[in-house]
Amino acid sequence: MNKFQKTMLYAGLEKREFEPLLPEAREQNGRYMVMYSSMTAVLFAVCLLTAILAGGKLTVNRPVYATMVVLNVLFYLCARLVLPRRKRLSTLLAVCYILSLYGYAFAISLLHPDAAATAAVAFLLVMPALFFYRPVYMILLTLAVEVVYFVLAARIKAAPAALMDLWNSLFFGSISLLLSVYQMRVKFQLIQEKRKTRQLSETDLLTGVRNRNSFETGRGGYAERCRESLTCVFVDVNGLHELNDTQGHEAGDVMLQTVARAVSDAFGAADTFRIGGDEFVVFSTDVPLTGTRERIGAVLRDVAAMGYSVSVGVSRQEKAALDVDGLVKNAERNMYREKKRYYEQSGHDRRQRVLDA
Repeated sequence: MNKFQKTMLYAGLEKREFEPLLPEAREQNGRYMVMYSSMTAVLFAVCLLTAILAGGKLTVNRPVYATMVVLNVLFYLCARLVLPRRKRLSTLLAVCYILSLYGYAFAISLLHPDAAATAAVAFLLVMPALFFYRPVYMILLTLAVEVVYFVLAARIKAAPAALMDLWNSLFFGSISLLLSVYQMRVKFQLIQEKRKTRQLSETDLLTGVRNRNSFETGRGGYAERCRESLTCVFVDVNGLHELNDTQGHEAGDVMLQTVARAVSDAFGAADTFRIGGDEFVVFSTDVPLTGTRERIGAVLRDVAAMGYSVSVGVSRQEKAALDVDGLVKNAERNMYREKKRYYEQSGHDRRQRVLDA
């Protein structure tokens, strides 16, 4: 794909880099909609009140101001009530919001056919920078809006004012398009950098699973995610310190990476945490205990195939009586009971038994 296409479709990023950023961009658009629509609702309410009190030439603007107050209240309600459940609609709602402001600018301009437009030109400069979207969308939208306005201005406005609007729209519209492409590149790059920083802060660099910080901040959310039950699996690597002492820390790192890969393959990387030097915690939502045992069995087989061993403790609670902290502690206690039994076995027999709460 050439550079121009990449700029227009993916804000200068590769497609594989751009696509994962869209959910966060939609969330940002939702937050912006709440802020912008509330501000413009108040602004148009003030304009309406001013037009009512001042009279004169502003009298003709009253229906436009009233319409914009109603529209922005509706935008605000949609942003607060609908977008949290349907984030994919945020870009569509943002486009509707932009079109409403363009419509306002055109209406005000056409209601005063002898005066050059000011709001329309200002909105041409400002609108493209308000939200997140693919640059090509805003370019097409802006060009379509300009064509519609040119046709209306040529038919309704006085010739001098229409010519002035034509020139201003072409000049400032071109500047706006160039700026919008640049701003979209910057905005999505900032999201990308923020995403990378967050991943680094939440990821264990040695094993690639989530780290202790991510565990502390994210475990509370599992109570809301589960519908029926939550299971905690506590995994401790056997013999890590001995391996470090006899073969060096590189060998110990390989052991940890092997165990982390086996656990994340069985339970999913998003739910696997390394919370200590040789300890891993996994959460499993709404999975029967038999299913959890099967996954643990897969972990034990994968680990044993590489010549390693782990001790595993399991705890499961129903959602109605869920205590996440207590769940983790109970799984940890079960793991220590299993670990003690492991070291008591002669020759460090690698056979494992899983204790269920």
